[in-house]
Amino acid sequence: MDRRREPRIRAYETVNLTVLGDAGYSTPANAIQLSPHGMRLVLDRPIPVNAAIKVVCDDWLGLGEVCYCIEERGHFVVGLQLDHALIGLEDITIRNRDLSSEEPLPALHVVEQLLA
Repeated sequence: MDRRREPRIRAYETVNLTVLGDAGYSTPANAIQLSPHGMRLVLDRPIPVNAAIKVVCDDWLGLGEVCYCIEERGHFVVGLQLDHALIGLEDITIRNRDLSSEEPLPALHVVEQLLA
């Protein structure tokens, strides 16, 4: 019986996963399922359970934590719970350009400065 509260959407999207914290690092991953508050990724290295993460893809950014990490067929399947998401990074870049007389920063850099 499926006890999920939200529907899952199958996907195949390349994302950049960053493990936050002192031992932080970034690695590419493939998103294979999406939901409003979660993701399922496939990647080549294990990610610690409960690790704080950032996921970036094209026009959005998500923050959350790792729920599980399971080895399957030489890869690792990772489940994420997303607590925060920012969609429309391109729109932020455009608005930044409109409001700034200086060379605007890309939206991702603006968001990362806010998170620092």
